[in-house]
Amino acid sequence: MEVFVAIAIAAVVLLLAELVLPTGGVLAALGAIGLIASGVIALDSDADASAYAGAGLITAGVLSAITFYFVAGKVLDAHRNRSIKTGTEELIGATATARSTIDPDGKVWIEGALWGARLVSDSPPAKLGDRVRVEAVEGLTLIVTAEAPPAEPPSQGGSS
Repeated sequence: MEVFVAIAIAAVVLLLAELVLPTGGVLAALGAIGLIASGVIALDSDADASAYAGAGLITAGVLSAITFYFVAGKVLDAHRNRSIKTGTEELIGATATARSTIDPDGKVWIEGALWGARLVSDSPPAKLGDRVRVEAVEGLTLIVTAEAPPAEPPSQGGSS
């Protein structure tokens, strides 16, 4: 067996091991380097198909390195300081629509569901259709504050 074949097999094993082991990309980088190195060795070899094998191994190594670079970037981006919010946690800070007058208790519509709501103590009452912001969740009740209605543009005062 040629040396470049043994190196290429080891490189492929490293690339496959990267898929199942949490190494942070070390094995993928070594596998890509191994494929490129085996391709260079194959080009210097006197084997029958060494020219084709060398070019193919170098191409596979470069493609593996490029793929590793982009995939590793996405994986690192996905793990950077992003807290995962699920269930009622994701409701905090969201905007809901009042489905009844909330003074201090009422109902709101948020994310396709009707919830019981209670105003924060210093919040003005919310009327039917008003937007409210969820501040906290207590059991099945959302603690909300009424959002200020959007300011109306000044009228153009003039007659036609």
